[in-house]
Amino acid sequence: MYSPKACVSCQQYQHHGFDEDKHCPFQQRSSLQQKPSRTPYGRCDRHGVQVFATQICNAHTPDPHIECFDVSNRPEPRVAIQEGMPL
Repeated sequence: MYSPKACVSCQQYQHHGFDEDKHCPFQQRSSLQQKPSRTPYGRCDRHGVQVFATQICNAHTPDPHIECFDVSNRPEPRVAIQEGMPL
């Protein structure tokens, strides 16, 4: 299975639902539909905050059954996360 290297493929991500997102990355399926405006979101157990499934962080722990591919990060996170600096 393939998935983007983002929260959606991380072991620390718990899916909660969908929410309005001005940076929704999904494409419309036909010209009769509007561009999607909702993105999956959930809780990051590592950072203890709500995140969009399309966010990227330095603590990504991929599920062992998923092959991840690189994607570009969102312009804005759902909630700002302070990453720890390696010592």
